[in-house]
Parts: sequence; structure tokens; C-alpha cells
Amino acid sequence: MATIHIDDSKPFPYFPAEPNNKRETFADFCKRQETGLNIVSDEMEQDKWEQAEMQELMKKSCERKKALFYDNLDLILRHRDEIRGTPRYANIDAHYLVRGGGLYVGPLSLTRRYNFAGTPVNINLKLSTLLEVWDNAQFKVECGCGGTAVIRSFVGSPLSGGSQATAICPCCKKEIHVRNRNFGGYYGLLRIMIDRDIEKVARNIAARWTHAEVNYGKKVAEGKDAKWNKAGSEFYGDGEFCNLETMINELKMKEFKAQCEAEKL
Repeated sequence: MATIHIDDSKPFPYFPAEPNNKRETFADFCKRQETGLNIVSDEMEQDKWEQAEMQELMKKSCERKKALFYDNLDLILRHRDEIRGTPRYANIDAHYLVRGGGLYVGPLSLTRRYNFAGTPVNINLKLSTLLEVWDNAQFKVECGCGGTAVIRSFVGSPLSGGSQATAICPCCKKEIHVRNRNFGGYYGLLRIMIDRDIEKVARNIAARWTHAEVNYGKKVAEGKDAKWNKAGSEFYGDGEFCNLETMINELKMKEFKAQCEAEKL
């Protein structure tokens, strides 16, 4: 009779969901236990905990960035046209700056994760897109101080259409609670905009790769040595990356210089 050894010193292992969870017979179970082989290895568990730690660190980073952004909301809105017209500003990640969701539909995800040939890729809501959303009347509220507040979170129901939202004023930094606006106006617009950003990224990559292939083809046609250079060598991205902190500092420096120049006049 086979002896079954059960190690209860560790928590019950996580079993992958169907269809990745391959069911085994009792005989196979006994053989696996005798060899000491776990369905989820210690190394897999270690990676799982490391991923969780990195996600927690990323969450803290996003909270810090969010506080920085709304502390400087007046600065950012003053320069909205410049931000939209400057690709390194326009493409800054903004998925953590606005939250929304509702009954039956759950939270609205403003970041999409893809796996292309084993390479994980995230596509997030862009800052220029968020500024465009805030141009919509659904996402604007008049504040008692005379400023115009912008919606930064909302909840509601797609069935009743009711909603509750929170806006923040860039002038006085006051929070304003908004009721009775159509939930679909919030949820639907943001869904459309994140889908548009995904399409924009996909088309950008496809166009750049097509351009790289054309350039490579020209070099081959000209008889240039292409033995060690393939189309990938001609494939380029958007150029310099910019984060939120850098953009805010550059905008502050620009306003400071403009103020100094004005004082000299």
C-alpha cells in the first residue's frame, strides 16, 4: 500500500484556474507526493510574493504621484495646450489620476495589460487624453470660488443611470461632491478614450515598423552590407521619455523665467 505524506507546515497551495488546472488521478497524486513535487513550486511562490511586493511599491508610487499632480492642478491646466502639443508631456501615464466604476460593471480599468510574444506590455490612459476628457461638460463643475473643478472619481449604476462623483477645484483645492449626473456619461466616455489610446499606440508601432522595413529594403537594394543589420536596427520609438515629476518641474521653471523677464521690463 502506498504511503501518503502530507506536509502541513505550509499554507494550502494556490491551484491555477481552469483550463490551466490539469486534473490528476489519485495514483498520479501519490506518485507526485512520493517524489516531493508540488503543483506550485517554492520558486513559483517566491516569484508570486516578489510580484506582490513590486505591485505594493507601485501602488505607493502612484499615490504619491497622484497627490503631486492634484497639488499642481492649477499649473497643469494653465499649460494644457502646451502639454497636448508636446509628445513627451502628452504621453505621460495618467491611469491612476481618475477612478470610476459601478454596479454590475465593476471598476473601470484605465490600464490594459497585453502579452506579445512573451513580452508584457502595458498601455495606460495618457495625460493628454485626460485633459481632453476634462474639456467635456460631464467632467466639469463650477466652484463657489469662481473656478472650474474637474471630476476625479465617480461611482454609479448603468441600470438606474444614477451616480455620485467627486471633483476638485484647481483654484481653491476644494473637493466638490456631484450627484445625479448620468453614469454612462462618465463611464462611456472614459471607455472610449482608453480604447482610442490603445489604438493610437498599436497604429504607431505598426507604422514605425513598416517604416523600418522600408528603410532596410532601401539599404539592401543599394547593395549596402545588411548581413548584420536587419529591419529591427531601423526601428525607433518616440524618443525621450518624460515622467510627471520632470514635467511639473519644467513647467514651473518656465513660469519662473517668464516672471523674471516680465520684472525686467
